[in-house]
Amino acid sequence: MTVVLNDPSLWPVINYYRGFAYFQVLCLTAVVYDWSAHDTNPYRENY
Repeated sequence: MTVVLNDPSLWPVINYYRGFAYFQVLCLTAVVYDWSAHDTNPYRENY
């Protein structure tokens, strides 16, 4: 059974980890977007 803690002293820690998780997803999204942008070169010559 899952243990659910509702202790108010842990709320700042939970909020920190939540914010850090959002930051990690944001960084991963930026890396994947940048990675895919390198695959398409709009200045490539057409042969």
